[in-house]
Amino acid sequence: MPASGRRPNDSLAHWVTSTGASHERVVREVAKVAREHGRNDIQPDRSRVPRWIKGEEPREPVPEYLATALGRLSKPPVSLAPADIGMTGRPSVGIASSWSGAAVVAAIIDTTRSDAMTDDTTPTRARLLHGPELLDAVQPWLHLPDAELPAPTRPGRLGMSDVRRIRDTTDAFRTLDNAHGGGLSRRAVVGQLREVTELAKQGRVSDKVGQELFVAVADLASVAGWMTHDTGRHAEAQHYLLLGLQAAKAAGPQGAGIAGHLLNCLARQANHLGRTTDALDLVQAGLYGTRKRPADRLRAVLATLEARCQATLGDLPAVERSIAVADHALEADAEIPTWVQWFDRAEYDVTKGVCELIAAEHDPARAQRAITEIQAGTALRPAERTRSRAFDQVALARAYTRARELDGADKATAAALQLFGQVNSTRITDRLQELDEELAAVPGSSSARSARDRIRAVTAT
Repeated sequence: MPASGRRPNDSLAHWVTSTGASHERVVREVAKVAREHGRNDIQPDRSRVPRWIKGEEPREPVPEYLATALGRLSKPPVSLAPADIGMTGRPSVGIASSWSGAAVVAAIIDTTRSDAMTDDTTPTRARLLHGPELLDAVQPWLHLPDAELPAPTRPGRLGMSDVRRIRDTTDAFRTLDNAHGGGLSRRAVVGQLREVTELAKQGRVSDKVGQELFVAVADLASVAGWMTHDTGRHAEAQHYLLLGLQAAKAAGPQGAGIAGHLLNCLARQANHLGRTTDALDLVQAGLYGTRKRPADRLRAVLATLEARCQATLGDLPAVERSIAVADHALEADAEIPTWVQWFDRAEYDVTKGVCELIAAEHDPARAQRAITEIQAGTALRPAERTRSRAFDQVALARAYTRARELDGADKATAAALQLFGQVNSTRITDRLQELDEELAAVPGSSSARSARDRIRAVTAT
Protein backbone atom coordinates (compact mmCIF):
# COMPACT_ATOMS: atom_id res chain seq x y z
CA MET A 1 0.00 0.00 0.00
CA PRO A 2 1.50 3.39 -0.92
CA ALA A 3 2.36 5.80 1.87
CA SER A 4 0.53 8.68 0.14
CA GLY A 5 -1.89 10.36 2.56
CA ARG A 6 -0.20 8.79 5.60
CA ARG A 7 1.78 10.54 8.26
CA PRO A 8 5.40 9.55 8.84
CA ASN A 9 5.78 6.95 11.59
CA ASP A 10 8.02 8.84 14.04
CA SER A 11 7.81 6.07 16.65
CA LEU A 12 9.12 3.46 14.23
CA ALA A 13 11.88 5.82 13.07
CA HIS A 14 12.90 6.32 16.72
CA TRP A 15 13.16 2.62 17.47
CA VAL A 16 15.00 1.76 14.25
CA THR A 17 17.52 4.53 14.94
CA SER A 18 17.92 3.64 18.62
CA THR A 19 18.88 0.02 17.79
CA GLY A 20 21.77 1.19 15.62
CA ALA A 21 20.94 -1.65 13.21
CA SER A 22 20.92 -1.27 9.44
CA HIS A 23 17.70 -1.71 7.52
CA GLU A 24 19.11 -5.00 6.21
CA ARG A 25 19.70 -6.20 9.78
CA VAL A 26 16.16 -5.19 10.81
CA VAL A 27 14.44 -7.17 8.06
CA ARG A 28 16.66 -10.21 8.70
CA GLU A 29 15.54 -10.14 12.33
CA VAL A 30 11.88 -9.82 11.26
CA ALA A 31 12.27 -12.89 9.01
CA LYS A 32 13.88 -14.79 11.90
CA VAL A 33 10.98 -13.98 14.23
CA ALA A 34 8.53 -15.02 11.50
CA ARG A 35 10.29 -18.40 11.09
CA GLU A 36 10.01 -18.96 14.83
CA HIS A 37 6.24 -18.63 14.38
CA GLY A 38 6.19 -21.03 11.44
CA ARG A 39 5.88 -18.27 8.84
CA ASN A 40 8.66 -18.95 6.33
CA ASP A 41 6.79 -16.89 3.76
CA ILE A 42 7.53 -13.57 5.51
CA GLN A 43 10.89 -12.33 4.20
CA PRO A 44 10.73 -8.55 3.64
CA ASP A 45 13.54 -6.81 1.78
CA ARG A 46 15.45 -3.82 3.18
CA SER A 47 13.49 -1.33 1.04
CA ARG A 48 10.43 -2.02 3.20
CA VAL A 49 11.89 -0.28 6.26
CA PRO A 50 11.97 3.28 4.84
CA ARG A 51 8.50 2.71 3.37
CA TRP A 52 7.18 1.69 6.79
CA ILE A 53 8.81 4.77 8.32
CA LYS A 54 7.09 6.96 5.71
CA GLY A 55 3.73 5.62 6.86
CA GLU A 56 3.04 2.37 5.05
CA GLU A 57 1.73 -0.28 7.45
CA PRO A 58 2.43 -3.94 6.63
CA ARG A 59 -0.19 -6.63 6.77
CA GLU A 60 -0.74 -8.80 9.82
CA PRO A 61 1.19 -10.33 11.49
CA VAL A 62 4.25 -8.31 10.36
CA PRO A 63 3.69 -5.41 12.82
CA GLU A 64 3.90 -7.83 15.73
CA TYR A 65 7.02 -9.52 14.34
CA LEU A 66 8.64 -6.14 13.61
CA ALA A 67 8.00 -4.99 17.18
CA THR A 68 9.57 -8.18 18.54
CA ALA A 69 12.56 -7.81 16.21
CA LEU A 70 13.26 -4.19 17.21
CA GLY A 71 12.90 -5.11 20.87
CA ARG A 72 15.56 -7.81 20.47
CA LEU A 73 17.89 -5.47 18.58
CA SER A 74 17.64 -2.77 21.26
CA LYS A 75 20.43 -2.42 23.80
CA PRO A 76 19.44 -3.55 26.34
CA PRO A 77 16.63 -5.65 24.83
CA VAL A 78 13.10 -4.42 25.57
CA SER A 79 9.59 -5.77 25.11
CA LEU A 80 7.77 -3.87 22.35
CA ALA A 81 4.21 -4.12 21.06
CA PRO A 82 2.97 -2.91 17.64
CA ALA A 83 1.50 0.20 19.26
CA ASP A 84 4.94 1.12 20.65
CA ILE A 85 6.32 1.36 17.12
CA GLY A 86 3.37 3.35 15.81
CA MET A 87 1.46 0.44 14.28
CA THR A 88 -2.02 -0.69 15.15
CA GLY A 89 -1.35 -4.41 15.15
CA ARG A 90 -4.48 -6.55 15.10
CA PRO A 91 -7.60 -4.60 14.13
CA SER A 92 -10.02 -3.27 16.74
CA VAL A 93 -13.07 -5.38 17.49
CA GLY A 94 -15.42 -2.40 17.88
CA ILE A 95 -16.32 0.36 20.32
CA ALA A 96 -18.38 -1.75 22.71
CA SER A 97 -15.64 -4.36 23.01
CA SER A 98 -12.93 -1.72 23.50
CA TRP A 99 -14.89 -0.36 26.49
CA SER A 100 -15.20 -3.76 28.16
CA GLY A 101 -13.42 -4.28 31.46
CA ALA A 102 -10.97 -6.78 29.96
CA ALA A 103 -10.08 -4.43 27.09
CA VAL A 104 -9.57 -1.50 29.46
CA VAL A 105 -7.27 -3.55 31.68
CA ALA A 106 -5.21 -4.63 28.67
CA ALA A 107 -5.01 -1.07 27.32
CA ILE A 108 -3.86 0.41 30.64
CA ILE A 109 -1.22 -2.28 31.15
CA ASP A 110 0.04 -1.77 27.59
CA THR A 111 0.16 2.03 27.97
CA THR A 112 1.88 2.06 31.35
CA ARG A 113 4.41 -0.57 30.30
CA SER A 114 5.29 1.44 27.20
CA ASP A 115 5.51 4.67 29.25
CA ALA A 116 7.82 3.08 31.80
CA MET A 117 10.39 1.95 29.26
CA THR A 118 10.62 5.18 27.27
CA ASP A 119 11.95 8.62 28.03
CA ASP A 120 11.14 12.17 26.97
CA THR A 121 13.05 11.74 23.68
CA THR A 122 10.76 8.90 22.54
CA PRO A 123 7.96 10.09 20.24
CA THR A 124 4.57 9.52 21.82
CA ARG A 125 2.24 7.05 20.17
CA ALA A 126 -0.77 8.98 21.53
CA ARG A 127 -2.52 11.55 19.38
CA LEU A 128 -4.20 14.64 20.85
CA LEU A 129 -7.90 14.51 19.99
CA HIS A 130 -10.10 17.55 19.55
CA GLY A 131 -13.47 18.52 18.12
CA PRO A 132 -15.85 15.74 17.03
CA GLU A 133 -13.10 13.13 17.46
CA LEU A 134 -12.74 13.95 21.13
CA LEU A 135 -16.49 13.92 21.72
CA ASP A 136 -16.75 10.58 19.94
CA ALA A 137 -14.12 9.24 22.32
CA VAL A 138 -16.23 10.07 25.41
CA GLN A 139 -19.73 9.39 24.05
CA PRO A 140 -19.67 5.62 24.85
CA TRP A 141 -19.54 6.52 28.55
CA LEU A 142 -22.94 8.17 28.17
CA HIS A 143 -24.62 5.65 25.89
CA LEU A 144 -23.15 2.15 26.19
CA PRO A 145 -24.93 -0.20 28.62
CA ASP A 146 -22.98 -1.33 31.66
CA ALA A 147 -21.00 -4.51 31.03
CA GLU A 148 -19.91 -7.31 33.33
CA LEU A 149 -16.50 -7.09 34.96
CA PRO A 150 -13.83 -9.37 33.47
CA ALA A 151 -13.61 -12.81 35.01
CA PRO A 152 -10.74 -12.85 37.57
CA THR A 153 -7.83 -15.19 37.08
CA ARG A 154 -7.51 -15.71 40.86
CA PRO A 155 -10.95 -15.48 42.50
CA GLY A 156 -10.99 -14.36 46.12
CA ARG A 157 -7.63 -12.64 46.20
CA LEU A 158 -8.63 -8.98 46.88
CA GLY A 159 -10.96 -7.41 49.43
CA MET A 160 -12.13 -3.93 50.42
CA SER A 161 -9.13 -3.46 52.72
CA ASP A 162 -6.88 -3.72 49.64
CA VAL A 163 -9.00 -1.16 47.80
CA ARG A 164 -8.73 1.23 50.75
CA ARG A 165 -4.93 0.94 50.73
CA ILE A 166 -4.90 1.71 46.99
CA ARG A 167 -7.04 4.79 47.62
CA ASP A 168 -4.71 5.95 50.39
CA THR A 169 -1.71 5.65 48.05
CA THR A 170 -3.56 7.56 45.32
CA ASP A 171 -4.43 10.33 47.78
CA ALA A 172 -0.76 10.56 48.79
CA PHE A 173 0.26 11.03 45.15
CA ARG A 174 -2.48 13.64 44.69
CA THR A 175 -1.13 15.55 47.68
CA LEU A 176 2.40 15.49 46.23
CA ASP A 177 1.07 16.74 42.90
CA ASN A 178 -0.75 19.64 44.54
CA ALA A 179 2.34 20.61 46.51
CA HIS A 180 5.15 20.13 44.01
CA GLY A 181 3.64 19.69 40.53
CA GLY A 182 3.50 16.57 38.41
CA GLY A 183 7.09 16.34 37.20
CA LEU A 184 8.63 14.68 40.26
CA SER A 185 6.07 11.91 40.86
CA ARG A 186 4.64 11.12 37.43
CA ARG A 187 6.70 7.99 36.78
CA ALA A 188 5.87 6.59 40.21
CA VAL A 189 2.14 7.08 39.61
CA VAL A 190 2.36 5.39 36.22
CA GLY A 191 4.06 2.40 37.88
CA GLN A 192 1.40 2.28 40.59
CA LEU A 193 -1.35 2.41 37.96
CA ARG A 194 0.14 -0.59 36.21
CA GLU A 195 0.43 -2.60 39.44
CA VAL A 196 -3.14 -1.84 40.51
CA THR A 197 -4.50 -2.68 37.06
CA GLU A 198 -2.68 -6.02 37.19
CA LEU A 199 -4.46 -6.65 40.49
CA ALA A 200 -7.79 -5.81 38.86
CA LYS A 201 -7.08 -8.52 36.31
CA GLN A 202 -6.07 -11.15 38.85
CA GLY A 203 -8.96 -11.40 41.27
CA ARG A 204 -11.42 -10.15 43.89
CA VAL A 205 -13.74 -11.60 46.47
CA SER A 206 -16.98 -10.10 45.11
CA ASP A 207 -18.47 -7.95 42.36
CA LYS A 208 -18.77 -5.11 44.86
CA VAL A 209 -15.02 -5.22 45.46
CA GLY A 210 -14.47 -5.41 41.70
CA GLN A 211 -16.53 -2.29 41.08
CA GLU A 212 -14.70 -0.36 43.79
CA LEU A 213 -11.39 -1.62 42.42
CA PHE A 214 -12.20 -0.25 38.97
CA VAL A 215 -13.18 3.08 40.55
CA ALA A 216 -9.74 3.08 42.21
CA VAL A 217 -8.09 2.34 38.84
CA ALA A 218 -10.01 5.23 37.26
CA ASP A 219 -8.94 7.56 40.08
CA LEU A 220 -5.28 6.56 39.68
CA ALA A 221 -5.56 7.16 35.94
CA SER A 222 -6.92 10.64 36.67
CA VAL A 223 -3.84 11.44 38.78
CA ALA A 224 -1.48 9.97 36.17
CA GLY A 225 -3.23 11.94 33.45
CA TRP A 226 -3.20 15.18 35.41
CA MET A 227 0.48 14.87 36.29
CA THR A 228 1.28 14.11 32.65
CA HIS A 229 -0.72 17.20 31.61
CA ASP A 230 1.17 19.25 34.20
CA THR A 231 4.47 18.27 32.56
CA GLY A 232 3.23 19.43 29.15
CA ARG A 233 2.76 15.97 27.58
CA HIS A 234 -0.78 16.69 26.52
CA ALA A 235 -1.54 13.85 24.08
CA GLU A 236 -0.38 11.24 26.59
CA ALA A 237 -2.27 12.99 29.38
CA GLN A 238 -5.50 12.93 27.39
CA HIS A 239 -4.95 9.23 26.65
CA TYR A 240 -4.61 8.41 30.38
CA LEU A 241 -7.74 10.41 31.20
CA LEU A 242 -9.73 8.61 28.50
CA LEU A 243 -8.50 5.24 29.80
CA GLY A 244 -9.64 6.33 33.26
CA LEU A 245 -13.08 7.14 31.85
CA GLN A 246 -13.26 3.63 30.39
CA ALA A 247 -12.29 2.12 33.75
CA ALA A 248 -15.02 4.20 35.42
CA LYS A 249 -17.53 2.83 32.90
CA ALA A 250 -16.44 -0.71 33.75
CA ALA A 251 -17.26 0.01 37.40
CA GLY A 252 -20.94 0.48 36.49
CA PRO A 253 -23.12 3.03 38.30
CA GLN A 254 -20.53 3.13 41.10
CA GLY A 255 -18.14 4.83 38.67
CA ALA A 256 -20.37 7.77 37.71
CA GLY A 257 -18.76 10.21 40.14
CA ILE A 258 -15.16 9.51 39.19
CA ALA A 259 -16.19 9.57 35.52
CA GLY A 260 -17.55 13.09 36.03
CA HIS A 261 -14.23 14.05 37.60
CA LEU A 262 -12.35 12.65 34.58
CA LEU A 263 -14.59 14.67 32.22
CA ASN A 264 -13.71 17.70 34.35
CA CYS A 265 -9.99 16.95 33.92
CA LEU A 266 -10.37 16.51 30.16
CA ALA A 267 -12.31 19.78 29.95
CA ARG A 268 -9.70 21.66 31.99
CA GLN A 269 -6.97 20.35 29.72
CA ALA A 270 -8.88 21.46 26.62
CA ASN A 271 -9.46 24.85 28.21
CA HIS A 272 -5.73 25.20 29.00
CA LEU A 273 -4.93 24.42 25.37
CA GLY A 274 -7.28 27.16 24.18
CA ARG A 275 -10.00 24.81 22.91
CA THR A 276 -12.90 26.43 24.75
CA THR A 277 -15.67 24.84 22.68
CA ASP A 278 -14.23 21.37 23.33
CA ALA A 279 -13.99 22.17 27.03
CA LEU A 280 -17.62 23.33 27.18
CA ASP A 281 -18.82 20.21 25.33
CA LEU A 282 -16.88 17.97 27.72
CA VAL A 283 -18.07 19.68 30.89
CA GLN A 284 -21.67 19.59 29.68
CA ALA A 285 -21.26 15.87 28.95
CA GLY A 286 -20.05 15.50 32.54
CA LEU A 287 -23.07 17.41 33.88
CA TYR A 288 -25.44 15.31 31.78
CA GLY A 289 -23.80 12.01 32.71
CA THR A 290 -23.97 12.77 36.45
CA ARG A 291 -27.44 14.35 36.39
CA LYS A 292 -28.96 11.54 38.49
CA ARG A 293 -26.53 12.16 41.33
CA PRO A 294 -27.66 14.58 44.06
CA ALA A 295 -26.20 18.09 43.97
CA ASP A 296 -22.71 17.81 45.43
CA ARG A 297 -19.14 19.10 45.19
CA LEU A 298 -18.64 17.52 41.76
CA ARG A 299 -21.63 19.46 40.41
CA ALA A 300 -20.04 22.65 41.75
CA VAL A 301 -16.74 21.82 40.03
CA LEU A 302 -18.41 21.20 36.68
CA ALA A 303 -20.71 24.24 36.91
CA THR A 304 -17.88 26.66 37.67
CA LEU A 305 -15.84 25.29 34.79
CA GLU A 306 -18.91 25.69 32.58
CA ALA A 307 -19.09 29.33 33.73
CA ARG A 308 -15.44 29.86 32.85
CA CYS A 309 -15.97 28.52 29.33
CA GLN A 310 -19.06 30.68 28.88
CA ALA A 311 -17.11 33.74 30.02
CA THR A 312 -14.47 33.03 27.36
CA LEU A 313 -17.20 32.78 24.73
CA GLY A 314 -18.75 36.06 25.95
CA ASP A 315 -22.07 34.62 27.16
CA LEU A 316 -22.17 36.59 30.43
CA PRO A 317 -25.80 35.81 31.40
CA ALA A 318 -24.95 32.09 31.12
CA VAL A 319 -21.98 32.70 33.43
CA GLU A 320 -24.33 33.97 36.14
CA ARG A 321 -26.65 30.97 35.72
CA SER A 322 -23.80 28.46 36.02
CA ILE A 323 -22.37 30.22 39.09
CA ALA A 324 -25.80 30.04 40.73
CA VAL A 325 -25.85 26.26 40.13
CA ALA A 326 -22.37 25.98 41.63
CA ASP A 327 -23.34 28.07 44.67
CA HIS A 328 -26.21 25.72 45.45
CA ALA A 329 -24.17 22.57 44.88
CA LEU A 330 -21.24 23.76 47.00
CA GLU A 331 -23.52 24.18 50.00
CA ALA A 332 -25.08 20.73 49.65
CA ASP A 333 -24.71 18.43 52.62
CA ALA A 334 -23.13 15.47 50.84
CA GLU A 335 -20.12 13.20 51.24
CA ILE A 336 -17.01 14.66 49.60
CA PRO A 337 -14.81 12.01 47.91
CA THR A 338 -11.07 12.58 48.19
CA TRP A 339 -10.75 13.17 44.45
CA VAL A 340 -12.88 16.31 44.69
CA GLN A 341 -11.76 17.66 48.07
CA TRP A 342 -9.33 20.01 46.31
CA PHE A 343 -12.36 22.07 45.28
CA ASP A 344 -12.84 23.94 48.54
CA ARG A 345 -14.06 27.48 49.24
CA ALA A 346 -10.64 28.90 48.31
CA GLU A 347 -10.69 27.18 44.91
CA TYR A 348 -14.27 28.25 44.33
CA ASP A 349 -13.61 31.92 45.11
CA VAL A 350 -10.50 32.02 42.91
CA THR A 351 -12.35 30.26 40.07
CA LYS A 352 -15.18 32.81 40.28
CA GLY A 353 -12.52 35.52 40.19
CA VAL A 354 -11.00 34.00 37.05
CA CYS A 355 -14.46 33.96 35.46
CA GLU A 356 -14.73 37.67 36.24
CA LEU A 357 -11.23 38.24 34.85
CA ILE A 358 -12.19 36.57 31.58
CA ALA A 359 -15.53 38.40 31.51
CA ALA A 360 -13.62 41.68 31.85
CA GLU A 361 -12.51 41.23 28.25
CA HIS A 362 -16.14 41.90 27.34
CA ASP A 363 -17.00 44.21 30.27
CA PRO A 364 -13.89 46.00 31.66
CA ALA A 365 -15.72 47.05 34.84
CA ARG A 366 -15.62 43.43 36.02
CA ALA A 367 -11.85 43.56 36.58
CA GLN A 368 -12.37 44.97 40.09
CA ARG A 369 -14.77 42.13 40.89
CA ALA A 370 -12.07 39.71 39.73
CA ILE A 371 -9.54 41.24 42.15
CA THR A 372 -12.00 40.97 45.06
CA GLU A 373 -12.93 37.34 44.37
CA ILE A 374 -9.34 36.17 43.82
CA GLN A 375 -8.12 37.91 46.97
CA ALA A 376 -10.91 36.23 48.95
CA GLY A 377 -9.75 32.85 47.68
CA THR A 378 -6.04 33.44 48.27
CA ALA A 379 -6.75 34.36 51.90
CA LEU A 380 -8.26 30.89 52.41
CA ARG A 381 -5.76 28.86 50.37
CA PRO A 382 -3.87 26.22 52.45
CA ALA A 383 -0.12 26.86 52.58
CA GLU A 384 0.74 23.37 51.29
CA ARG A 385 -1.13 23.97 48.00
CA THR A 386 1.96 25.59 46.48
CA ARG A 387 1.05 25.17 42.83
CA SER A 388 -2.46 26.54 43.37
CA ARG A 389 -1.04 29.53 45.24
CA ALA A 390 1.23 30.24 42.26
CA PHE A 391 -1.75 30.13 39.90
CA ASP A 392 -3.64 32.42 42.29
CA GLN A 393 -0.94 35.08 42.12
CA VAL A 394 -0.71 34.91 38.33
CA ALA A 395 -4.48 35.37 38.09
CA LEU A 396 -4.34 38.24 40.57
CA ALA A 397 -1.56 39.93 38.60
CA ARG A 398 -3.63 39.65 35.44
CA ALA A 399 -6.68 41.11 37.20
CA TYR A 400 -4.62 44.05 38.48
CA THR A 401 -3.28 44.56 34.97
CA ARG A 402 -6.79 44.63 33.51
CA ALA A 403 -7.78 47.17 36.17
CA ARG A 404 -4.60 49.19 35.38
CA GLU A 405 -3.41 48.86 39.00
CA LEU A 406 0.12 48.13 37.91
CA ASP A 407 1.89 48.32 41.28
CA GLY A 408 -0.46 45.56 42.47
CA ALA A 409 0.30 43.59 39.32
CA ASP A 410 4.03 43.93 39.99
CA LYS A 411 3.70 42.66 43.58
CA ALA A 412 1.50 39.71 42.56
CA THR A 413 3.94 38.82 39.79
CA ALA A 414 6.81 38.78 42.29
CA ALA A 415 4.82 36.46 44.58
CA ALA A 416 3.99 34.15 41.67
CA LEU A 417 7.62 33.90 40.59
CA GLN A 418 8.75 33.07 44.12
CA LEU A 419 6.24 30.19 44.27
CA PHE A 420 7.11 29.13 40.71
CA GLY A 421 10.58 28.16 41.89
CA GLN A 422 9.09 25.64 44.33
CA VAL A 423 7.08 23.53 41.87
CA ASN A 424 7.61 21.55 38.69
CA SER A 425 4.75 22.54 36.38
CA THR A 426 4.84 23.62 32.75
CA ARG A 427 1.31 24.95 33.15
CA ILE A 428 2.53 27.75 35.40
CA THR A 429 5.11 28.65 32.76
CA ASP A 430 2.28 28.88 30.22
CA ARG A 431 0.28 31.18 32.51
CA LEU A 432 3.29 33.39 33.21
CA GLN A 433 3.83 33.81 29.49
CA GLU A 434 0.18 34.87 29.13
CA LEU A 435 0.73 37.42 31.91
CA ASP A 436 3.83 38.67 30.09
CA GLU A 437 1.76 39.23 26.93
CA GLU A 438 -0.89 41.10 28.91
CA LEU A 439 1.69 43.34 30.57
CA ALA A 440 3.23 44.04 27.17
CA ALA A 441 -0.03 45.69 26.12
CA VAL A 442 0.39 48.36 28.85
CA PRO A 443 2.37 51.27 27.36
CA GLY A 444 4.89 53.35 29.29
CA SER A 445 4.65 51.64 32.70
CA SER A 446 7.84 51.05 34.66
CA SER A 447 6.02 48.56 36.93
CA ALA A 448 4.87 46.56 33.92
CA ARG A 449 8.38 46.58 32.43
CA SER A 450 9.86 45.43 35.74
CA ALA A 451 7.38 42.56 36.04
CA ARG A 452 8.00 41.49 32.43
CA ASP A 453 11.77 41.51 32.88
CA ARG A 454 11.47 39.19 35.88
CA ILE A 455 9.03 36.86 34.14
CA ARG A 456 11.26 36.46 31.12
CA ALA A 457 14.36 35.94 33.25
CA VAL A 458 12.69 33.10 35.15
CA THR A 459 10.85 31.37 32.27
CA ALA A 460 13.93 31.52 30.06
CA THR A 461 15.75 29.22 32.49
